[in-house]
Amino acid sequence: MTAPRDYRRISLLIHGWWGSGKSWLAATAPGPRLVLDTEGGFYDTPGDLVVWDPNTPVDKAWTKDTSVIVDVQDWAAVETVRGILASGDHPFESVIVDSLHEMQTLLKRAVATPGSKYNPNATFEMQAWGRLLNNMGEFLRELRDLTRPTAAKRVNVVLVSGTNDEVIPAKPLLEGGIRKVVTGFYDVVGYLTEAKDQNQNEVRVLAITPTPLAVAKCRLHNLKVEHGTDIINPDIKRMILTVNPKETK
Repeated sequence: MTAPRDYRRISLLIHGWWGSGKSWLAATAPGPRLVLDTEGGFYDTPGDLVVWDPNTPVDKAWTKDTSVIVDVQDWAAVETVRGILASGDHPFESVIVDSLHEMQTLLKRAVATPGSKYNPNATFEMQAWGRLLNNMGEFLRELRDLTRPTAAKRVNVVLVSGTNDEVIPAKPLLEGGIRKVVTGFYDVVGYLTEAKDQNQNEVRVLAITPTPLAVAKCRLHNLKVEHGTDIINPDIKRMILTVNPKETK
């Protein structure tokens, strides 16, 4: 008897205007979903929502429809979650960061003056920018590597970010040197917008190829063949089905 093929996990960075539906799209990832929520935006998404303290045991009642929300208010909570994901001792099928730019702000506070209380009026020194780049880069690579066969437990990774629309093309909203390289880390960088279809119905459009107006990319062959430049009303579960072949081994 053949066993089901272990499907390929994907990594996805979604950027777009506030209110464009990024959190709702992230909520279509396979569950149970571990959500690092830095701004409270996930509480209005569909499915079963549970707030969880990562210092407490997991709940065996969590299902594929459950979004397990960690209310992240400082970088210490992120470090706790990093340890859980690295161990592989968890039930999660996807991990979501919502939002990436707010999480970078928490890290910026942590590295501004290590060992001292954060002072918002202090100058962010050159050495602090280096610490921010190094620590943010390490964190983003760790997340990416959770999709790989060498991970203790493979999960899908979905990052949500605002868009810096003061530059052309529009880019994920990040500070410092990491903004120049982050788009290279992930399988898909999608720019999410809203539009009208030919029947004047509202649809969400996820651009997965770059345009003069916005940064985007896709290195998943099956997804590009199926959708071309844009995915209309995207759904992450359906994207994963497209990426993975149907055969068993």
